[in-house]
Amino acid sequence: MDGMHAKRSSRLTVGVLPLFAACYTQRPLTVPVPAVGTQIVASVTDSGVVAMSNALGPGAVEVEGVIAAADASAWELQLVRVDYRGGTSTLWKRELVTFPRSTLATPIEKRRDKGKSWLAAGLITASALLAARVFAGAIGGGGGSDSPPTPPN
Repeated sequence: MDGMHAKRSSRLTVGVLPLFAACYTQRPLTVPVPAVGTQIVASVTDSGVVAMSNALGPGAVEVEGVIAAADASAWELQLVRVDYRGGTSTLWKRELVTFPRSTLATPIEKRRDKGKSWLAAGLITASALLAARVFAGAIGGGGGSDSPPTPPN
C-alpha cells in the first residue's frame, strides 16, 4: 500500500510542476522602446552573436532579462537567462548587459499572470497538504487508538 501512495503523490507532483510555467503569459512587444521593468525574451541576431560574444560567451541564441534602460539605439538588460547553440542554458543574476538594438530580434514581453499564479499556488498548497496526509498515514499506520489491545479470553 505504501507503493500505491508514493505513485499517487509522485503523479500529483508531476501534474503540478507544469503550472509554474503557466503562471506567465508571453506576447510580442508592441512598442519600439519598452518601459523600465519590462521582462523580455529576445533572439540574438547572427551579427549579435558575434558582437555580444565577449559579454555573453560564444553561440548565444536567446536572452531573457528585465529592461533597466532603453532607447531607440540600445537596451540595457538585467539578464536572467541566456540560451546557447546546442541547447545549453545559463542562469544569470541580473547582471547588466547593454545590447545595441540591432543585436536583438523578435522581442517578446513576459508577464506574470496573477490569476494563473493564484490558481497554481492553491493547487500546490492542496498537493502539499494531501502529500502530508498520505505520508503521515504511511508512517503512523492509521491505528487511531493509543490504548493497548484487549487480551483474548
